[in-house]
Amino acid sequence: MKNKSLIKKIKKDLFYCGIEKSEYEQVYNDIAAANHKALTYWSVLVSCFWIYCLIMSLFKDDYAVCRPAYAISLSCTVFSFICSRFIVDKFPSTLAFFKFFFRLSLLGGGIGIALCQNDVRSLTLFAVAIISPSIFIDSTISSLMVHICTLVIYIFAGINIIQPDIFYWGLANYMLFSVFGFLIGNAINKERSERYVYADYEKKLADMQTRYAYFDRMTGLRNRHAFEDKLLELEENKPADLCVVMADINGLKEMNDTIGHKAGDELIIGASECLSNAFDNIESIYRIGGDEFCIIMPGTIEKANECLSKLDEMLERWHGRYIHSISVSTGVASVKDYSSIDDLVTRADKNMYKCKRDYYRDLCADDRKH
Repeated sequence: MKNKSLIKKIKKDLFYCGIEKSEYEQVYNDIAAANHKALTYWSVLVSCFWIYCLIMSLFKDDYAVCRPAYAISLSCTVFSFICSRFIVDKFPSTLAFFKFFFRLSLLGGGIGIALCQNDVRSLTLFAVAIISPSIFIDSTISSLMVHICTLVIYIFAGINIIQPDIFYWGLANYMLFSVFGFLIGNAINKERSERYVYADYEKKLADMQTRYAYFDRMTGLRNRHAFEDKLLELEENKPADLCVVMADINGLKEMNDTIGHKAGDELIIGASECLSNAFDNIESIYRIGGDEFCIIMPGTIEKANECLSKLDEMLERWHGRYIHSISVSTGVASVKDYSSIDDLVTRADKNMYKCKRDYYRDLCADDRKH
C-alpha cells in the first residue's frame, strides 16, 4: 500500500503539478489560457531585452562577441510571439511545444551570455535558471525536460568550442543553479495550480448559490424570486409584443392525499417538462407556486396559442410511473390589451382559473353520468 501511495504521489507531482488528476483536468483550460497569455507577454518582454542587448553590443566592444547569441535569441523570441498570436489561437494543442521552445531558447540565450560576458556570468546563469521555471505553470516532467535539453545542447555545442576551464565552470554552475531553479519553480507551480483549483471551486460554489437563489431545485425552472425580478424589469421596459401564460396542475392536492407525495412530485416534474418542450427556446418559464407555473414569452397571442396546442399534445402523450395522465389548466393574456404588467399577469391568472373551473365542472358532469 505504501509503495502504491508513493507511486501515486510521484505521478501526481510529475504530470499534474502536484494536484490530483481530476482537479488538474478541471482547471486545464484555465491553466492553458494563462500559459498562452504568459507566452505572448514574456516573448514581447524578452524580445525587448534582446534588442537592448544588440544595441548595447554596437556601442560596447566588450559585448560584441555575444552579438550572435543576442541575434539568435531575439529571432527565437520573435518566432515565439508570432506563434502565440497566430498558430496557438488556431491550434491550441501546439501551446505545449511553443512554451517548451520558448523556455529552451531563453535558457540557451542566458547560457550564451554567461559564457561570453565574464563580468555577469554567475548573475546571468542564476537569473535564467531561476526565472525560467516561473514563467509558465508547468508540470514537473516538463520543467525537467527543459533543463535536460538545455544541458545537452550546452554540452554538445560547447565542448569543442569553449575553452575547457570556461566550459566546465559553466557546466557546473548551470547544473547547480538549475537544481535551485527547478525546485523553486516546482514549488511555485504547485502553489499556482492549487490556487486555480481553489478559484474553480469558488466559482462553482458561487454559480450553485446563484442557481439555488433563482432556480427551483425540483424542476430546474426559474423560481418565484426570478419571476418577481422579471416583472420589475418588464415594468421599467415594457415590450410591444409580449404574452403571459399562467398554468396550474389539476388535481395535485388529491394526488398527494390519495397516492402520496411521490405521485405529486411526478406530476410537477412532468408538467414542467411538458411546458419546457411546448415553449421551446423560451427561457422565461417559472414555477411560482406548488402547482403553479408562468411563462413570459415575446410574441403575439397567436404564437402563444400555438405553443398551448403543442402543450395539449404533450400532456396527452405523457405517462408517469405513479400517475398515468396529467391535466393542466392554462390562461393567456397579451400586453397589447393592458397598460401595466401587473394587470397583464392578473388577467392571465383569471383566464387560467376560468379554465380550471370549466375543467372541474366537466369532471363533475362526467362523474354524474357514470
